[in-house]
Amino acid sequence: MTIPWFVKIPAKIVLSRLPVRYDNWRNLNLFRAGQMDDPETAFRVFHMHCRAAGFEGCTGYTVLELGPGDSMLTALFAASAGAGRTILLDQTSLAAVRLDLFAAAEAMLARRGLPAPAAADAGSVPEALSRLNCSYLVDGLASLRAIPDASVDFIFSNAVIEHVRKRDFSETARELYRIMKPDGVGSHWIDYRDHLDMKLNNLRFSEPVWESDFMVNSGFYTNRLPAFAIRGLFEQAGFAVELRDADLWSGGLPTPQNVMSEPFASMTPDQLMVMTNWLLLRKPGARQ
Repeated sequence: MTIPWFVKIPAKIVLSRLPVRYDNWRNLNLFRAGQMDDPETAFRVFHMHCRAAGFEGCTGYTVLELGPGDSMLTALFAASAGAGRTILLDQTSLAAVRLDLFAAAEAMLARRGLPAPAAADAGSVPEALSRLNCSYLVDGLASLRAIPDASVDFIFSNAVIEHVRKRDFSETARELYRIMKPDGVGSHWIDYRDHLDMKLNNLRFSEPVWESDFMVNSGFYTNRLPAFAIRGLFEQAGFAVELRDADLWSGGLPTPQNVMSEPFASMTPDQLMVMTNWLLLRKPGARQ
């Protein structure tokens, strides 16, 4: 039975404040940061973005995944695909520290006839990451600020951009621009749904309530920036933005505007009609 959004919110508020490790919540499927601890999913996501950004078949490039979530498997798949270095950057440490995930991913690569870097037989996960030339950074913006200028070729995220806190979004976009090489590419698939009922119920709340630390730290936060606003902020940061794909709400908005808070209640419906989209980011003048 589907649990309605107005039950999920108080439940998650309470559960998020219990002294329980994130690993335990993940195992119970109550709190999850994506599905990247499934090798098939992690492989598909990495190659989807790698192909879109034009790095498939390339070697020696540096890749940064923004928000790797529940696993570090991107490091393995990037190394297999020819990357020279991988950076996994998150707001906090969420990834499962399990060598068996690397073993499962290597077996999957072998079945596909693809190079399988020897990481699973390392003595520890840090050693495995070292073999893969991967850095796992978990201090959010502070970690992003520490990455050298123009040092990353390929940046990607999958259903992560909508979780960047609104107050941090402009600086995050500027930092992503700063660290990207002149001919680098960013590939970001963004989900504008509420991540509660997969509608727009998050737009019911006033800005002060939704952006409070209390709500942000309760396990269901999205920044509620509509597609036009996110594109505008990336452009303000200096990026040339290409819309690769978009899905619109079928049959109109799933949540009536008359129950939304401002400014969403006063927007034209078309400003909220993007359900998901996929943006490619480049520096102006970059080769394509």
